Amino acid sequence: MVVAASKKTWTPFISSAPGKAILFGEHAVVYGKPAVAASVDMRAYALVTPRHDGLMHLVFPDISVDTVIRSSDIPSKEQTEVLLHPGDVAELLPPSLLKPEGAGRTAVMTFMFLCSALLTQQHREQGFSICVRSLLPVGAGLGSSAAFNIALASALLRLNGLVDRADSTEERELVNKWAFKGEQVAHGTPSGIDNSVATFGGFLQYTKGTAPVQLGSAHYLRVLICDTRVPKSTKALVAGVRVLRDAHPDAIDSVMDAIGSISLTAARMFRNARTPADALQNHLADAVRLNHALLVALGVSHPSLERVRDVAAAHSMPAKLTGAGGGGCALALIPPSATDGDIESVIRELSVEGIRCYPTVIGGCGVKITDAIAGKSVVAWLERKNMTGNLCSISNNDFALAIARFASMPSADFGAI
Repeated sequence: MVVAASKKTWTPFISSAPGKAILFGEHAVVYGKPAVAASVDMRAYALVTPRHDGLMHLVFPDISVDTVIRSSDIPSKEQTEVLLHPGDVAELLPPSLLKPEGAGRTAVMTFMFLCSALLTQQHREQGFSICVRSLLPVGAGLGSSAAFNIALASALLRLNGLVDRADSTEERELVNKWAFKGEQVAHGTPSGIDNSVATFGGFLQYTKGTAPVQLGSAHYLRVLICDTRVPKSTKALVAGVRVLRDAHPDAIDSVMDAIGSISLTAARMFRNARTPADALQNHLADAVRLNHALLVALGVSHPSLERVRDVAAAHSMPAKLTGAGGGGCALALIPPSATDGDIESVIRELSVEGIRCYPTVIGGCGVKITDAIAGKSVVAWLERKNMTGNLCSISNNDFALAIARFASMPSADFGAI
């Protein structure tokens, strides 16, 4: 396969990947029960533009990263191949490149590891700029790290000619493989759920110790993601459930069985592309209420999550916590009968209490790569308003104006990509 970026002259492109939400099965998945996850159409986007000075310019404005890396700073492929774990890449990097602990440090480490493994000599010598923007809140349990890693891995795979548009199973499997390596840099021993559902899109069934099962993306669901912004500790919540199970094994195992049953039934309905939309919506409304009630029995809810449920229920939107609980996010199903006014009322009521709400869709497409938007080149589209200068001229070396425009682009504008 030969793609544009494998040539000496290539044009800017954008790769993107969605977030993820756990729809059913939280906590029960730890005990061998199935869980169902879905892609969330709140995405991370990576704009990649050429340079001709052998430098890599990283701009990640959402986590305050703006740095220039020399090709000589990138470890060789041979060096990273012998690492015991991808996260050990920090040992090979100049200390000046690494920020103190935090998302910025992890992002740079991931970039360096993937560049070492995937970047061709041509692109090391030529250089490029990459700006990553994310519409996903960091640390909210919505897969922001996986979306970043998929956007980054797919961009680098496009550069070296191994991926074109990431629209085939073969290409997506390759993206998923390298995004998982990035997740290892970030999280040590990730489950692989986040990167799998965000790479392939749609819905996914996962059972501990087995390969994830793709359920397809024939069914799209409108939801309201509500970020309570209450800090949580997944480790502490999982430990609390274990203490409860140790004290009441029969009762808690029954709860886990019930949650697993909810997941399996939902998975069967998602897998069947001919499931009527109204039947699916009605079943999921009941399943959401039941699953949340069972999670409450496990002690992992929080007053902020119950507030989301109460407000959403008043507008006929069943809601449940998504993720570990104890704060974090809730997910409310938006029925077909809901009006824009209903949705706005929920958002308004919850925003007064500091809860941020995001109307979106789950079950949509996974990773994407594009070099044209609305019939225009990426750069021409970026210069469509409020920009000056000739963005299409490579004489500016790294399309600095395009990068600047992308770095400050309003969130609403990303919907066109």
